[in-house]
Amino acid sequence: MSHFFTPDDYAIAVAESPVAKYVYTPYVKSVLMMHPVNSVLDLRCSEGFFSRLALVAGAEYVVGIDQCPAMLDRAIQLNESAGLGIEFSQADPTSLRLGRSFSTVFAFWLTCRLASLSHLKELAETLAYHTSPGGYSYLLAMDSERHARVQDNPQSPDDCYGKKVDSVDNLQDGDPFELTIEVGETEVHFTDYCWSTDTIVQCLEEAGFASVNLLYPPVSEEGLKAKGEHYWAAYQGDPFVVAIEALRE
Repeated sequence: MSHFFTPDDYAIAVAESPVAKYVYTPYVKSVLMMHPVNSVLDLRCSEGFFSRLALVAGAEYVVGIDQCPAMLDRAIQLNESAGLGIEFSQADPTSLRLGRSFSTVFAFWLTCRLASLSHLKELAETLAYHTSPGGYSYLLAMDSERHARVQDNPQSPDDCYGKKVDSVDNLQDGDPFELTIEVGETEVHFTDYCWSTDTIVQCLEEAGFASVNLLYPPVSEEGLKAKGEHYWAAYQGDPFVVAIEALRE
């Protein structure tokens, strides 16, 4: 399976799939409204979608970090053309040390890119290092067990809300699986890694976060109106997008 795609393909996959438009993007927007976001660090920012959301929400200082030059080039191009003032840098988001902290740190879809427990622990330490006292780190991940049930559910739409996976039954921590994000004619393929929410939470607590909460973001009212209750029935019964909120005291 090919895992090569353009930054524009990735942007469509991240922002335009049903689960993106109507589940996790509304969740991120609500987070940015609930807590002060004067400074934001976006780890694995890709082409800058969530960095731009943070700036629109009122953040005064936003830094985006990614390892992929093509993604960063696209993020910088969009940033400069709109005059946004976001700082983008190339670095390993898992082991980053910037020498300053932020009121809010994003690590969206990053845990599923990590192939070992040591890297997961390293990421948790990086999040703790960069989160200011009283600030939050926010993670988005996919609950593989729930997703397997939804994908097998006859009520689930053919596109499985934009995310399809191969052989996710009985996955253990660290096991790889193939993920396809489909939006119309656009397909983006990844090899992801399974990490249970319990393991992620344990790593965050060991890194020094005072409290870690799990949420399963609901479908937005806009999504229910756009697609209808029947379309969302399988997801509503078993939401598979998990949001992890970690408070640093």
